[in-house]
Amino acid sequence: MTTTRRTLLLAGAGALAAPALAVAQSRDAIRIGAVGPYSGNAAAFGISMREAIDLVVDQRNRAGGLLGRRIEVMHGDDAGRPEEAANISRRFASRDRVSLVLGSVSSPASLAAAQVLRDEEVAQITISATAQRITRQGNPWVFRSAVPDRKLVSDLVDFIAEKHPTHRRFGFLYVNDDFGKGGFDSFVEFGRARGFSITAEERYSRGDIDFTAQLTRIRASQPDAMIDWSRYAEGALILRQARQVQLGLQIYGSDGVAPPAYLELAGEAANGVIYATHFSPATASGAEAERFMAAIRQAYNKPADMTHAQAFDAATIACDAILRARSADRQPVRDAIRQTDFNSVRGPFRYDQFGDPTLVTHVVRIVNGRETNARA
Repeated sequence: MTTTRRTLLLAGAGALAAPALAVAQSRDAIRIGAVGPYSGNAAAFGISMREAIDLVVDQRNRAGGLLGRRIEVMHGDDAGRPEEAANISRRFASRDRVSLVLGSVSSPASLAAAQVLRDEEVAQITISATAQRITRQGNPWVFRSAVPDRKLVSDLVDFIAEKHPTHRRFGFLYVNDDFGKGGFDSFVEFGRARGFSITAEERYSRGDIDFTAQLTRIRASQPDAMIDWSRYAEGALILRQARQVQLGLQIYGSDGVAPPAYLELAGEAANGVIYATHFSPATASGAEAERFMAAIRQAYNKPADMTHAQAFDAATIACDAILRARSADRQPVRDAIRQTDFNSVRGPFRYDQFGDPTLVTHVVRIVNGRETNARA
């Protein structure tokens, strides 16, 4: 477990007077916690998360900070482990006295953090976590930057029915955790209305590297196509092994395979894969998206990815909420987050009654190693 402090020193003048009672932090800094997998097999998500958050904070501090005070981001590495996310969140709340927390990335880690932050009454904006139950447990302190898995799956089911109507029988492979099981359950539910059926349900544990047995059983069930609800590391291995067992099926994937590392690890085996995602340069449009992609390119010399977009929006929401609340105190910040209404890099961004964004799902197809707009 690692925590680092990014102190950004460019502060503006003319601070609004903040109430003294709830801000037990240094008066010259507003602290925001950020917890994510900066190491481990989900580090590609965490690196993009950190880059985007730091970019937003840099921009805000160059413009004078928030309420005339600089912003200080407390970064914590949970390595994708729920127990680490919980420990870091507890320290953010009790020792570091942050105003709110951004993260984590995975659903299990985000759920573990949410339990702590609810007890501590600290607002949380998860970055890429899609498990539906994160925002369905009556927790008024948790919000989400990502579209939840039920929305992603519903949109993917509609896409398949409309664009690939001959695909009606599916083999389904998923990681056996909240993320994967949520994707499977939602696909069964929404697919039933479209006349879809499951020929084989196969699962695996996170960190597994051999999927040939599951793929062989899926092939034997004679489906029209396969759904793979995985994250990028396992997803890339699944693609390579699907070739080895001569699966010969169209593969549809989850948003967990959207990081660029998926294409790097899978190589040519990724060509033809279709997956739902929250953001892609191939499907992005509008002035906010253009400015965001240009800023990521200038700062990091790389194209913007899905997690960049989610984290950039989350950090923007956090800063905007503090400004609208005119306070860094936890409850006013939470209440201001709930009233979020702005043009994000992914489109008009508002929260529903559960704390989920009302955004449109993107669907991409890999052609010659690059994302293309599958809806086009």
